[in-house]
Amino acid sequence: MRFIRCIFLISLLLTLFKAGAQNTQLKDMETVFGRTRSLLLSDTAYATEQSYRLTDDVKYTTDAQGYYAHLAADGSWPDLNYHTDAPSAWRPSWHLYRVMLLVREYHKNNDPKYLDAIHRTLKFWIANDFICTNWWQNQINVPYVYSTIMLMMDKDANATETDFLNNVLIKRVQQKKPVGQNKIWQHDIESRIALIHHNAGAFNTAIQNMQSVISVGVGEGIQPDYSFHQHGPMLQFGNYGLHFINSLLFWMKVTANTGFAFDADKQKMIFDYCSNGIRWSVFKGAMDITAIGRQSRPNSAVKRGQTLLDNFNLLKSFDNGDPCKYALDGLSDGCPINGNKAFWRSDYMVQLKGGHYAMSVKMHGPGVSKVESINGENMKGAFLADGVTLIQQSGKEYRDIQAVWNWAMLPGTTSDTTIKPYDREVFKTSNLGVFTGLISDGTIGATAMTYDRLGVKAHKSYFFVGDMMVCLGAGIESAHRKNLVTTVDQNYYTGKVVKSQANSPLLPWVWHNNTGYFFIDKNSKPVTTIKAQAGSWNTVDNAADKQMLSDSVFTLYQPQSTLDTYAYIVRPETDAKSMTKLAQSILVKVIKNTAEIQAIQSGNTLIATFYTPGLLQVTDYNIQPDKACMIVCKTIAGKQRVWVSDPSRTQLSVNLSINAKVKRVVLPQGALLGSSVEVN
Repeated sequence: MRFIRCIFLISLLLTLFKAGAQNTQLKDMETVFGRTRSLLLSDTAYATEQSYRLTDDVKYTTDAQGYYAHLAADGSWPDLNYHTDAPSAWRPSWHLYRVMLLVREYHKNNDPKYLDAIHRTLKFWIANDFICTNWWQNQINVPYVYSTIMLMMDKDANATETDFLNNVLIKRVQQKKPVGQNKIWQHDIESRIALIHHNAGAFNTAIQNMQSVISVGVGEGIQPDYSFHQHGPMLQFGNYGLHFINSLLFWMKVTANTGFAFDADKQKMIFDYCSNGIRWSVFKGAMDITAIGRQSRPNSAVKRGQTLLDNFNLLKSFDNGDPCKYALDGLSDGCPINGNKAFWRSDYMVQLKGGHYAMSVKMHGPGVSKVESINGENMKGAFLADGVTLIQQSGKEYRDIQAVWNWAMLPGTTSDTTIKPYDREVFKTSNLGVFTGLISDGTIGATAMTYDRLGVKAHKSYFFVGDMMVCLGAGIESAHRKNLVTTVDQNYYTGKVVKSQANSPLLPWVWHNNTGYFFIDKNSKPVTTIKAQAGSWNTVDNAADKQMLSDSVFTLYQPQSTLDTYAYIVRPETDAKSMTKLAQSILVKVIKNTAEIQAIQSGNTLIATFYTPGLLQVTDYNIQPDKACMIVCKTIAGKQRVWVSDPSRTQLSVNLSINAKVKRVVLPQGALLGSSVEVN
């Protein structure tokens, strides 16, 4: 009998515990429901889905009263093309985002005429059930925004409107094999639907599934170097990598301090990705064009900077430690970001001196994919990851230049100018050079690329040291040398160009826009052009405007028809008067520039690219690795500090000899392949 009583007591306690847990979960569910509706109905950036603000016309500051006034009797908007085949900026979906604004305005004014207008807009949508040629619009975008509207309306939604969600849209949400941000979007929608149905179990499952995507690894998502990949090993800071933050921060905010809250380790991964990764792509409030890739549309770089600022402001409510941890250049006062950031998983490097300048280089090879061109986006950017270098000081050098850019002569690239960068066959090709990667000690760095694409071959190194970018090229080959050039820069003309005298015994140089360009090789014959270049955004992204634009563009390039090398220095923050004096002094010493070794020395620092093993003789010491690699060597108080990396990502170790003393350097493996290691 005593045993039976014990069993009964345990069963009763378990029942009470389970009931208490369920009661707590239901209470948490209502808390999350209330927070979600409050945030969606608020007059804040997060009230409207962030990723949509990056590309289209709906912003949280848009005038809902204007949309109400221009609504047709049948619930449509006359200015929207509801029958477009555009796969990306799909105009019919704008209808639903405008409805969100009407719902928000209705909850401010409680005007029954607004509620009637909302019902008319939804009736129009349900009657037509618009379908796009792009699956993403049908399975993600429409279910996302429609479920959001239902959440916002709550009891104001009628039976027909809720039935359309429950009987039609829910069936479209499931993807076959979702990964990365697409998987997050699916679970995001499932979370909204669970809240609408007040289904705590389904909501918990959706949140847990969403968290399962948050990881650091070499698959899709956050990389070990805190870059972001989607669609394979492809840098996606400005697209999926930004949507990733947008989606997750929303749910982190509304589930905080409830039983549905994100795990601490998952939150830290997001914090680290923001502070150590994506923020490095922003200078003077705008994102680097090469970090955006697709969706080059007017104001796209500034929109991404502003969206990151909104994200980081929300982040600070979770992680309130160092106030500079989530600083963005040009958008955060008193927190300059300085140093060299090497994203070895994405062949992307940034040299940043907060508020002063930003220089970057974006490459690709067999281990890293080039920028994609899909859905009518990035239609001219076949060479956007072929060693493109951007040099910024004002932040306006390349802002919205894409419509008038000569995409066959992008800054930093060596190219055959007769090859059309918008040709679909060109897009199918990639750089085949295996030795493509970078090295960094956190303050200085370099990238190297064996370039082999469409018959053009070159060995290209970009060194960042002492407020300079030093660019070396060697072994340049092409069957059509006549049209072969290395473009030093191509940006907006600002009204003044100064050049060195043709017969001067000094290094040839060109000055423009507070930047000095010095040509170290005396055989260099740089060419400068200043001309009006015309184009339309529609030729870059078919969702953009077709209006023809024209602007004055400065282009500086080195013809390679007779030269198989180039060597030049870019120095930002340089006034025209100091150019002659700077040319008289050696800014940096080029130790070697061949297809085997490219090396420079600046002060006590040596940076070298060994495409093949070899001996490099410097004034103070000899250095010789037994395998291809990159090396940074700093001499401090007579001792060397050395960093090594393997751009080919194939070696286990390198035997490095310095002044006949040999050290076996074990190279990073696994997820850290290609990263830099300091030699003890």
